[in-house]
Amino acid sequence: MNRDMATKPTSELAQLVSASLRRPEAGENPYRVILRQVRQRLTATSDPYELAHPTPATRMKVETLTRQIITDYRLAQPVQGLPVLDISDEEVVQRVVSDVLGFGPLDSLLRDEAVEEIIVNGTDIWVIDESGKHRAPGNVGDPESLVELINRLVATTGRQVNLSNPILDAQLPDGSRLNATISPVATPSPAMTIRRHRLVARQMQDLIALESLTESAAAFLAAAIRARLGILVAGGTSSGKTNFLNVLAGIFPEAERVVVIEDTRELQLPIADVVYQSVRYANAEGTGEITQRRLVQNALRMRPDRIVIGEVRGAEALDMLLAANTGHEGFLSTVHANSAGQALTRLVQLTKLAPEGSQIDEKTVAEWITEAFHLVVFLRRDPFSGKRRVEEIIELTGSVEQGNRILNQPIFSQDADRRTLVRTPYPLARADRLRDRGVDPTAFAPMPRAMGAPESWARRS
Repeated sequence: MNRDMATKPTSELAQLVSASLRRPEAGENPYRVILRQVRQRLTATSDPYELAHPTPATRMKVETLTRQIITDYRLAQPVQGLPVLDISDEEVVQRVVSDVLGFGPLDSLLRDEAVEEIIVNGTDIWVIDESGKHRAPGNVGDPESLVELINRLVATTGRQVNLSNPILDAQLPDGSRLNATISPVATPSPAMTIRRHRLVARQMQDLIALESLTESAAAFLAAAIRARLGILVAGGTSSGKTNFLNVLAGIFPEAERVVVIEDTRELQLPIADVVYQSVRYANAEGTGEITQRRLVQNALRMRPDRIVIGEVRGAEALDMLLAANTGHEGFLSTVHANSAGQALTRLVQLTKLAPEGSQIDEKTVAEWITEAFHLVVFLRRDPFSGKRRVEEIIELTGSVEQGNRILNQPIFSQDADRRTLVRTPYPLARADRLRDRGVDPTAFAPMPRAMGAPESWARRS
């Protein structure tokens, strides 16, 4: 560059660069100037689908464009008095590609198969993986950059997080669930959680290998699926309910038609005739919402052999029980609960969320639960080892006692040392149902009563 070009801000070069590079705002760093220009030019020259589903050619296009803009910036920097770009061209290119086509500063974490959850508090990143929870190195940049990243990640949903909509729930293209909250609702802001869905186990043998349950318990649950028993999977957050449900549903006979209903798409069934339905949230105008309850009602018109509800959490509980008591056997679902017995209480409570006028008395609800579900599988995640284990499998005996209490008994429970799952001394109350559906219950006969065990383990919800 000659001296005249360097000293005359109105030179041809300066005018050319000024046309393509808006001067940075106060405090704006050089990288953000370059990133903004790349995005603006891509928006004008690229199809949105291409950017949302990048190919190697798309990546090369972004790299080439970025290098051109870096060159422009370095030429304009002394002319316009722009801040010095003090990082290498190649580092800028890689960061831009990651920000434009990937997940920006979260890219490496979301590509790491071991990472289950990413938590962002302001600019700090926490990660939950198989070893537990720990702080991740680095940060996500300034709050403005993070909000920009969040809105870019959820662009395909047509929703954004902003001052008028400070709370956002959405699903990323890879199936991960994203929740973001910004000030004044959240401090520090933004607060974001990305929960990745990882099907660690796809078959019963995988669960056995992971020590989530024993071979005898696995055989019993497989038999229960073949006999079309209704099974409710219960547990706390991150206890492995969805993964467990996916394994159970994978045992369905190939010829059956299955309708899956979820808040966000997670289940992946190895079945040919399967339909997945997902909740749709309201748009920015507050319209277009499709609730889980409506999806349950719609599923009944699709001639399903089985219905799987990823998680029952609201008024759809009543529709699910209605469906199960009108010929739709073999329901599978999950529910948040701290024990197998509490899962039954939770179902009763959820039915009360139905609109006024459609609620059913508690005794009837309890009776419907005993017909809809025959087993409850309770899972727990060990906070120290991170292992997810089945702690208990209870059987609903089919009786509702005074006070609307649902009688149930443990079929498998942890031994005294809480090291393994063992068969309890009590016979199956639903043995005839297994037999009627072609499953021999003999293999699941109870173990002799252990010394000191109570005469009756039958319990009430």
